[in-house]
Amino acid sequence: MFLTLTPNPCIERTLRVSSLTAGTSQRLDEADVLVSAGGKGINAARVAARFGAPSTAIAVVGRRQLTYLREIARDEGICADFLSVESDTRVCLNMVHGDGTNTEIIENGAPFSLETGTGLLQKWHENLPGARLAAIGGAYPPCSAAAFAGHAAILCQMAHAAGVPVIYDGRGEALQRALSGKTPLWAIKPNLQEAAQILGRTLETRADERRAVRDLRAKGAEVVLLSCGSRGLYIGHREGIEWLPAPRVETVSAVGCGDALVGAFAARWLQGDSLFEAARWGVAAGSACAAQIWPAFVSQAQAANLLPWVRPQTEEIALQIQ
Repeated sequence: MFLTLTPNPCIERTLRVSSLTAGTSQRLDEADVLVSAGGKGINAARVAARFGAPSTAIAVVGRRQLTYLREIARDEGICADFLSVESDTRVCLNMVHGDGTNTEIIENGAPFSLETGTGLLQKWHENLPGARLAAIGGAYPPCSAAAFAGHAAILCQMAHAAGVPVIYDGRGEALQRALSGKTPLWAIKPNLQEAAQILGRTLETRADERRAVRDLRAKGAEVVLLSCGSRGLYIGHREGIEWLPAPRVETVSAVGCGDALVGAFAARWLQGDSLFEAARWGVAAGSACAAQIWPAFVSQAQAANLLPWVRPQTEEIALQIQ
């Protein structure tokens, strides 16, 4: 089973709009509106499930939205083990315009309580025995990020003790603490901005990027999946660093592309693929996600159509890790 945890999920409303002008109103048909359970971990679980990997998602959900989001998750093929809290689940709007641009309105989410943090640890503990791979996705609510900066590191330590490898897709102080924790991390998936923040330097060249992969491994991650957006992905592991260029697609919406990558990578690795082959599928899934309006609703067949174009480029395969 693929287990994910999302500390700050959302109700994701994706709207297809022809244009957006302040001070006007616009009516949308049912076909132009999609409501989904959102947040990095939930999105990754959905894609993994669509790739055939049984997936369970843990998330903090408002009491009033609990039944609603459970039903959505079930319809999306996810086993939901949600922690009910009194605060409402945030709503995020992704408006996709006819010219290919996006406008996002993102609620920050309600603050965490000590009870909420403890409840997540308990659900994590209960689900780890049935998991073969886990992922922690997304940041903590901004108003609670400092107080709970070490929470993800505890989750990673619990998974390590249970023998379950973890993919951590977070940022900032929480990622820093997870990397410097008592136990090694199996994998992280930062983007360029997040990697630069952790390393305290800018990444301006391809050489800078490859060096960042090496240095992130040195900080404690066995596998580094460094996302370069529409360009592609570096995967760094004990055998070296490889560059996988992303297939060129006409981007409709970039929302959920990184989550699609994580979900596909996880599913294929669980199904027996090597790290490199699983990463190829992840890149293909991310590109397939970018080519459609709905966030992280990618099938294995859609990714398979793009997989032949995900080939390592020899000039990028370099820098063996010592």
